[in-house]
Parts: sequence; structure tokens; C-alpha cells
Amino acid sequence: MTTRRTRRTARSAGLVAVAAAAAFSLTACQSGGEDAAGPEKKDSVSIADSTGNGAAHSDSRTSAEKTSADNSQTTARTRTTTETTASPIHTQPLPDGSTAKIYQVGPQHYLAKLVHKGEVFATLETPEQDADAGLDANDMFVVLTLGGEVHAWMGGGHQGPGTFKLAGGWKTKVTKLGEGKYRAQIIGHDGVDATLNANQHDSGVDANGIYIVLSSGGVISAHA
Repeated sequence: MTTRRTRRTARSAGLVAVAAAAAFSLTACQSGGEDAAGPEKKDSVSIADSTGNGAAHSDSRTSAEKTSADNSQTTARTRTTTETTASPIHTQPLPDGSTAKIYQVGPQHYLAKLVHKGEVFATLETPEQDADAGLDANDMFVVLTLGGEVHAWMGGGHQGPGTFKLAGGWKTKVTKLGEGKYRAQIIGHDGVDATLNANQHDSGVDANGIYIVLSSGGVISAHA
């Protein structure tokens, strides 16, 4: 009986030893894994700190980009609102019963909307700091100057090509360059003083107080 108990005790001790060894092995593995991961985590924190928190820096860039985009959109909306809601600097009646509304959009840069019964039927715009603008609106000729002044008159047109006398003692030679393309040389006592080019669009000029329009159809008219 004593021998049997001794054997069971030995077997139990063996099982306990095996279990203890397994537990020790598992504890060692876990401890080793934590130690192995520890330096990596510390390095990761160290890198983030040295760059001023890398993740936060990335978020900051994204936020800045979004802010910039939002600002651009706001600026675009403000610009569009300004252009469409700006009041004209002055209005002027025209000889055909319509009205010209003149807007300043920049230095020596003006826009004129021709309005009849509340509807805009034509628009003139001076090229910025460059030249006057002109329009043949169904035999009503309109010049918009660099100073934002509008001069309009009815009739008096000559159909080019050809050479014609104009108001103020000017002469003009109108040449056809192509479909919808005409050139007018404005000739004074000393030769050619100005040139008008109408390329699919009418053009105009203030020639020392004589206002001249050349249409893209080759019609030229002048008025003092």
C-alpha cells in the first residue's frame, strides 16, 4: 500500500513539475515579447516627439489645405458677388430710347450694359488699359472710352471696303481681311493716325473728340 501511494505521489509531483515548467515557459515568452516590443514602442514615441508629434503634424497639414481651399472658395464667391451686385457708376440715355449702365471693373477698365425695358441687349467692355470699345447696335453706334464715357449716335454708316470721308475732317480706308474681319485706317493731314481692327467683334476709338465705330460687317461711322 505504501508503494502504491508513493508511485501516485511521484506521478503527481511529475505532473506538477511539468505544469510548473510550462507556466514558467509561457511567462518567459510573454515577458520576452513585452521586452521585444518595448524598445520599438519607445523608439516610435521618440520619433514622434522629435518631429513634433508626426500624426498631429500630418493632421495639421490636412487642416491647412482644407482651410486654404475654403478661403479660395470664399474669395471666388465674394468676387462673383461683387461683379454681379455692383452698382453702376452712372447711367446714360441712348438715342434709340435704351439706357447705358456703366460699371468700373479696374483702372481704365469699364463695362457698359445696354438695357431696353429692363433687358440687357448688348455689352461693351474696354480692354484693360488698352483701348476704347465700339459697337454697331442696329445702326446705333456706341463708343465706350478708357475714361468710362459713352458716346452714341444714330446712322451715318458707310459700307466697306472702300475709302470714305468721316466727321471732323478724317478720312478712312476700310479693307476686308476675311469673313467678319475688317481693318480701317484713320487718315489725317499727316497720314495714318489710328487703325481699327474688327475681328468678329466691333471696335471703336475716340480720335481727338471724334468717335468712330467699325463693325465686324465692315460698316464704319463717325460722330463729333
